[in-house]
Amino acid sequence: MDRPLVSCIVPVFNGERYLAEALDSIVAQQYEPLEIIVADDGSTDGTAAIVRSYGERVRVVRQSNSGAPAARNLGLQVARGELIAFLDSDDLWHRDKLARQTARFAARPELEVSVTHVQTFWIPELRDEAERFRDHPLAQPQPGYVTITMLARRALFERVGTFNTARTVGDPMEWFVRAAEHDAVMELLPDTLAYRRLHRHNLSWEAGASRRMTTAMQEAVLRVVKESLDRRRAAGGAARRYAFPDAPSDAPEQPAGARSNRTGEGED
Repeated sequence: MDRPLVSCIVPVFNGERYLAEALDSIVAQQYEPLEIIVADDGSTDGTAAIVRSYGERVRVVRQSNSGAPAARNLGLQVARGELIAFLDSDDLWHRDKLARQTARFAARPELEVSVTHVQTFWIPELRDEAERFRDHPLAQPQPGYVTITMLARRALFERVGTFNTARTVGDPMEWFVRAAEHDAVMELLPDTLAYRRLHRHNLSWEAGASRRMTTAMQEAVLRVVKESLDRRRAAGGAARRYAFPDAPSDAPEQPAGARSNRTGEGED
């Protein structure tokens, strides 16, 4: 039986510092077939040269600067895969991410979107901050209802829609709420298979001692909740709590090295 093609979409804007690491973590995936698509959101730095260095392994599509949601949608437009994945240009995947998630789709034909846990890590320049947060929940693996963990059927985007280009932050959260409204079949794996890098320019988290959500992100959360309630009321339905799944009991256990090793090198 042929395995499904996975389209890996990397939205990027002036991401020359970390882009190669992100692409290397896709190239290292223990799954085939896959295609890698960089959706360049009008970069003016060395992003294009980095993409060219990968040759035919990486396809690039470009647009004038329109924001991350539009870049994700641009990648979706040209993707050929039955399954769709996203990786931000400053983040990383574990090398087994796609293999473990595609196995879940094979085991559960009704599954429409798989997500994993996500681990935050700090850049070396912020090692003092990382040490302060060592025992904080932010430094622990978290359920990852975010784009960098997801693997979704292309058909689900046709039903739910693409990412909301009116947003500068919070578009992944808004998409997941819409998916829940459409009763999408979701599954959260117990494995930590995506790694979110904290640096001085994250859009969702303030830099500095507090590492709180940015004001823009807090406002985005409130808008998403209100808009969801408004849609339910307009449709004549009662407001309801959407149940985002916990990790399934029959999902594979995470190997010992996965939580501490970002790309999986050096595992037992």
